[in-house]
Amino acid sequence: MVPGDAPGGTEMPTIEERVQELADKDEIRELTARYCLAVAEGDADELVALFCPDGTFVTGDRQYSGLAGLRELYGGLAAGVPPKPFIQNHVIEVDGDTATGRCGAEIRMVRKGEAYTVAGHYADVYRRLDGRWRFLSRNFMTYHAVPLSRGWA
Repeated sequence: MVPGDAPGGTEMPTIEERVQELADKDEIRELTARYCLAVAEGDADELVALFCPDGTFVTGDRQYSGLAGLRELYGGLAAGVPPKPFIQNHVIEVDGDTATGRCGAEIRMVRKGEAYTVAGHYADVYRRLDGRWRFLSRNFMTYHAVPLSRGWA
């Protein structure tokens, strides 16, 4: 085995490459955290700014594309009580200036005056644009969306 080779003959990443990957993953985790905070605050401008100009958001059979479509999706959040999303179990794979990720989500929200619990996961594609990670696409897949009084089971 040549020094620097990993088992199986593959080249080991350099320290610089490993640090860059860790920094990229940390920035992407912060991107999703900023997303949750902006949703909870009803800040449509911040939400749209977290996406690439050609970004998309998909949930069920609805898709919102481009900055105008995203503004349509997030524009109504400031009215009423905005949803309160919480993310966990974030897994990220970085490949240069693109990355994919998946994270679980629990969302507390009010619908027609009634508290709801929603759970699911986001399947994301990220792109580094102008030196910052942004969402290229977010696909929210729902596990349940039920009134809190009924519970999820």
